[in-house]
Amino acid sequence: MSSYPYQTEETLCGLFFAQASILKTRTFLRSRFRDGVLTDRWVDISWSEAADEVRLLGAGLIDLGIKKDDRIGLFAHNRPRWILCDQAILSVGAIEVPIYPTSTDDQLAYILNDCGTRGLVVDDVLLMEQAIRVKDKVPSLEFVVCMSPLETPPADYIMDYDRLKKKGEASESAPAEFDKRLRAGVGEDIAFIIYTSGTTGPPKGVILTHSNLMTCMQQILDGKISQKMLERGLGFHHLVHLPLCHVYGRTNDYDTCLSMGGIMSFAESIQTVQRDLLEIRPTMMSTIPRLYEKVYEAINLTVDKMKGTKKKMFLWALGVGNRAVDYLSRGERMPITLSAQYALASILVYQKVKKAAGMDRLVLAASGGGPLSKEINIFFRSLNIQMSEGYGLTETSPVLTWNAMDITMPVPDTWFYRKLTDWLMDTMVVMQGKGKNPFAHPVGLFKMMVLSIFLLQKVVSKPGAVGQVMGRTEIKIAPDGEILAKGPQVFDRDKGYYGKPDLTKEAFTEDGFFLTGDIGHFDDDGFLIITDRKKELLVTAGGKNVAPHPIELSLTLDPYVEQAVALGDSRKYISALIVPNFPLLEKWAEKHGIKYADNKELIENPEVIKMYEGIVDKVNEKLARYEQLKKFRLLPAEFTEDTGELTPTLKIKRRIVYDKYGKEIESLYK
Repeated sequence: MSSYPYQTEETLCGLFFAQASILKTRTFLRSRFRDGVLTDRWVDISWSEAADEVRLLGAGLIDLGIKKDDRIGLFAHNRPRWILCDQAILSVGAIEVPIYPTSTDDQLAYILNDCGTRGLVVDDVLLMEQAIRVKDKVPSLEFVVCMSPLETPPADYIMDYDRLKKKGEASESAPAEFDKRLRAGVGEDIAFIIYTSGTTGPPKGVILTHSNLMTCMQQILDGKISQKMLERGLGFHHLVHLPLCHVYGRTNDYDTCLSMGGIMSFAESIQTVQRDLLEIRPTMMSTIPRLYEKVYEAINLTVDKMKGTKKKMFLWALGVGNRAVDYLSRGERMPITLSAQYALASILVYQKVKKAAGMDRLVLAASGGGPLSKEINIFFRSLNIQMSEGYGLTETSPVLTWNAMDITMPVPDTWFYRKLTDWLMDTMVVMQGKGKNPFAHPVGLFKMMVLSIFLLQKVVSKPGAVGQVMGRTEIKIAPDGEILAKGPQVFDRDKGYYGKPDLTKEAFTEDGFFLTGDIGHFDDDGFLIITDRKKELLVTAGGKNVAPHPIELSLTLDPYVEQAVALGDSRKYISALIVPNFPLLEKWAEKHGIKYADNKELIENPEVIKMYEGIVDKVNEKLARYEQLKKFRLLPAEFTEDTGELTPTLKIKRRIVYDKYGKEIESLYK
């Protein structure tokens, strides 16, 4: 079996240049940027063009005096130049410090000072101005590079992207030094210091090596289907919208694309994802659960408005899909009658739904960064979209377990089953990746029906679980339920958190297992199920342990609930703060003749409260008595990153919510 660059190269930058030498003129990056300026048309950059840019940028950094292991911050929104600057930093042996572009001045200054950053790359004038504001507070900061063009840099320590390239091009020695450093890179070199989101205190700088990230890609791509895709030269077309400065977005979009030779198309922003889905129609999408929830809610709202035969058809198709997913999740062969119904439902309903959402080419949908409800996972899988969940943390690069689209049960190594694997690729990857419904074509239908008899039941992915343990990884469950992990993708306890040896020591057991802080268990088939964060478990006054996340997920499944926080630690009962979906609630209020001046008056209306009581009652039906919500309080404003309640990855900062809404919380327990 032939080797691929991700298996032979030691560094991420070595992988990039190896792929560029193979793929050359094939498209690598696609965006609405031309020469650093936003346009209204999609612009392509090939692998070769990207490699040429990286060489000049890297030479420019060397000309500025950057040495091996110097820290350079990357403070930018997603765009092609983020990728190119990232590769330049890594190629010259520097350590990259990716920073969320939504960081405040204080957060930016803290990170830059904590790791002694020498240079900072920003993507536009607004972030450049932020860098200027903190410059005097960061003694180590020597220069700032702006990705957007600057007619006249506002200070002598600032230059734009093109000026950095020109420095590299004009230097007599830097290009040769660039090649020397690129060749000298090894897996144990430090690639990143990635700062945690700080939900439980000040952010910590996680030190990750090239080997950590490269190992993670080898683990992800080790499956039979991934290997078959590589063998046939099939890469994914990604719609990139998760922050690349976060390890989840980097691994699932960027590093996967590097390893498989795919295309990265950049959404303009998280707000334009639905529009960009319709334009790009990607084959791979990695996102957080909330986006899938919004698609699910939108489809359900459309179904609610349907009448007669059309509604009956959709509900029938959904029932067929649920039954099919149930068989596949258990690793059991579908009855032939169910297979036939599933094929018909796919032709009549599923393909139309997927096309309307821009997901008709979607082969793989990955979810991470938080729990995805079992109901939504089943829904997308019933549409013949492979929904894969994973689990991990920044400290684990990030993947520890993966609900992979793969043949996870043993199959005979015979010509027949190798042919079936090819047919699986033909139908569920190639045809679907072109937007063709395999059930709607005679050859595709025949292959799918044969696959349903002999192979599909071997492709086990369980909704509600986050997958099986990755290769060369060991996970065990502590007596208190905490998940403990050890493996080559886990950050090195000798490097640990930058400048924080005491915190590093606390993060590991005596025998070298990383303490994840998550609570979970394995099912009988070895699939990991996460129940909650250890520090977020609610222990009632009666001594009952209650996991808040499942309750919150159940609430937010209702289209009228945007966000929810379960409460009850050291209290007599469980309650909740609920943020309504205000655009939807306003339409409901108008329909019911409710007058109001603002959100506060709207949520205090008795009819509105009564409607939400009905939602809470439905959720309570599925909960144990001690978990049920006795009271709730509607809030007049959404939690956002700008107002401080959310992290950049949209996780709720519970301490901030508790402090900000202390009076409202106390009112629930009077």
